[in-house]
Amino acid sequence: MVAPTATTPALRRELGLASASLLVVGGIIGSGIFFTPHDVALALPSASWILGVWIIGGAVALAGALTFAELGAMFPEAGGPYVYIREAFGPLAAFLHGWMILLMIASGAIAAVALSFGHYLARFVPVDPVGGPMGIAAITITVVTVLNLRGVKPGTIAANIFTVSKLVALAALIVAGVVLTPVAPLVAPTAPPPPALGPGLATAFVAVLFTIGGWQQTNMVAGEIRDPARTLPRALMIGIAIVIVVYVGANVAYLNALGRDGLAVSNAVAADTAQRLVGDAGARAITIAAMLSIFGFVNVALLTNARVLFALGHDGTLFGFASRVHPRFGSPHVALLLLGGWSLVLLFATRGSLGSLLSGVVFADWVFFGLAAAAVFRLRRRRPDAVRPYRVAWYPVLPAAFVACAVVGVASAWVSAPLMSLAGTAMLAAGALLYTWRSTAIAAKISAR
Repeated sequence: MVAPTATTPALRRELGLASASLLVVGGIIGSGIFFTPHDVALALPSASWILGVWIIGGAVALAGALTFAELGAMFPEAGGPYVYIREAFGPLAAFLHGWMILLMIASGAIAAVALSFGHYLARFVPVDPVGGPMGIAAITITVVTVLNLRGVKPGTIAANIFTVSKLVALAALIVAGVVLTPVAPLVAPTAPPPPALGPGLATAFVAVLFTIGGWQQTNMVAGEIRDPARTLPRALMIGIAIVIVVYVGANVAYLNALGRDGLAVSNAVAADTAQRLVGDAGARAITIAAMLSIFGFVNVALLTNARVLFALGHDGTLFGFASRVHPRFGSPHVALLLLGGWSLVLLFATRGSLGSLLSGVVFADWVFFGLAAAAVFRLRRRRPDAVRPYRVAWYPVLPAAFVACAVVGVASAWVSAPLMSLAGTAMLAAGALLYTWRSTAIAAKISAR
């Protein structure tokens, strides 16, 4: 790691417990809770199974967060999982994580979610003058990038505002779903029968894993959290607890309003629930809340994942310029421009058709989830005397359970999208070749001196 100097200032530690906790929530609650409950209901036979798999998903997220809390307190640096993988498994594995973050995992998610925001906005205002939903997506990515260039504080303030807004909207929906009698009659829907319980559970679990992902993003800004050894574990636990309550509560509201079959056939579960409970005004209000949630997720994804590229640049394996810190704003401005710019390239290169590409690299996300969590085992063996301000509870059962769930997630991605998963594997192979070439070139330069 390159030490900060007068010409390479350090990132500023400006985030407290409240902001870190809201980043956890904002990194998880994006657009998923507004549509994946449909997929879960379609795959499972009853409300009890539906709620059960969401509770299991919350337990998986909690296990992962507690595991990452030990690692984050041990290495309170920018980059989060990148740092844990580097320290436990070496620079190649860490490089591949950063490589995939840039190439598709983060940039593809940013582009896809920004495009989703464009489609939602098109329901309220004409967007053709700015290029339709694609134009709105490009403007969204640009605005969020510029906002974060001005430092972690403006980006976090924006994230906090959007996170609080979505929590208020979802809380109102949950309360309404529990205490109100629907104003509109429920037309008995004809839902297709669920698959066999085994495949159905696998399908539902993948959808839930997608929806609960994102809590690790707060670890990526550990280098900007005050007293991270104490603050980060607390923020992770508070944030995950909030998300579990919201996700289970939202599904209770959906099921009370729509029933299992209604939830299974709805493509806009939150809007349909609100419409049944309070009419058209409710549907419009929850659609606006979904827009705020989506926009806020774009902001959090850019803010946090740029820190991985910053750490990658600091290590000097590639993109060394990404480690620069803005002298006035204290932001990793080059890393932000790199991630935001590549997200725009993906957006236009694919003409907005990102779904298949994203499904093909979902497996990569869970490969590195599992690898980063497995770092806790390797580091406990290799560095038993290292200072650990926080130790994960129920070690080794809890982290082992999370690693096992990550393996299930990777296997499920291969089963559901084998060709795209193969393409993702090819991306990893290309990254390994690039790293080998880069390392050979550096060694040659050193030996020639």
